[in-house]
Amino acid sequence: MIRDAIVIGDHDRTFVTALVNIDSEIAGRFAETMGLAYGTFTELSQLEPIRIEVARAITAVNALVEPAARVRHFATLPKELDADEAELTRSRKLRRELIHDRYCDLIEALYDAREHCDTTIEVKYQDGSISQLNTRVSINRVETAA
Repeated sequence: MIRDAIVIGDHDRTFVTALVNIDSEIAGRFAETMGLAYGTFTELSQLEPIRIEVARAITAVNALVEPAARVRHFATLPKELDADEAELTRSRKLRRELIHDRYCDLIEALYDAREHCDTTIEVKYQDGSISQLNTRVSINRVETAA
């Protein structure tokens, strides 16, 4: 279900968070089997059953790491990370600095006590055109993190 995850945490932060890029093919099949309706990747990424499955995967990983390194909050990104937008290299390595800059409002929401973040993300298309994605992203808490 998870295609990429950007874990965020340093000495200036009180806990660890993550931005999660879901795998649209796997999540789409899951949604179909659950009878969930969606029209876009953005809608798919914010469906509660999808976010619950992501939380389960994070909980499983959290069990393998020290308590201070466990992810406590996460958000599922409302658009796929894209090499054409320089968020990834062609070999799918994450470009952390650009991702931190592009999603800074979402990252800050992960550390606040918010339930969601209204965000605007610039999207570039293959033909060179640019548009804005305005959406609400849910902030999720992982209950088992200590």
